[in-house]
Amino acid sequence: MKRLIATAALTTLVAAPAFAQSYPGVPDEGFYLGTAIGQSKFKNSDFRGTVNTDRKDTAFKLFAGYQFNPNFAVEASYVDFGDFTITDVYNNAPDNFKYSVDGFGFALIGRLPIDAGFSVFGKLGMIAWDGDLKNDYTEGGQRVSASVGLDGTDPFYGIGAEYVVNQVMMRLEFERYDMSDQGEDLDVDLISASIGYRF
Repeated sequence: MKRLIATAALTTLVAAPAFAQSYPGVPDEGFYLGTAIGQSKFKNSDFRGTVNTDRKDTAFKLFAGYQFNPNFAVEASYVDFGDFTITDVYNNAPDNFKYSVDGFGFALIGRLPIDAGFSVFGKLGMIAWDGDLKNDYTEGGQRVSASVGLDGTDPFYGIGAEYVVNQVMMRLEFERYDMSDQGEDLDVDLISASIGYRF
């Protein structure tokens, strides 16, 4: 699945010029702004015992971009993925984890116009993220609480569909964020719906 999404995103970026066309009422170039809401899913599964998890949460995103032509754009974004909670039961002593993460991303977008106002797109980018991992566990018969700050700059990619009418932009997209720090894989999938405006 991971390779399929990355390949689709790359194919869209590379193939876009071959399908270059424009439609009345759909801006060929210029700035745009938008916001999105969706569901994020934490992908890490490296735990030792019986695990109860709440790996999903509501995420939101703000984004701004510039459309160079009907096929190419650059986009900056801020994403808050929400909070994820995990209880890992090991030797009858539960370890409780709470993980939260947000970050700033920058991506290249390749768009394939399909019909008046409707297009599909792929994106490839990098995200500079910051996370907080809180752990409540038992050590020497005592409960201990600890907090670790995590951060990094890692790739992300995605695919989606977009519809523009009267300069109002609507999107549905899937993104995979391949984040890691200190040997820990902290991948997050994001499915979101967006609304924005093309100037």
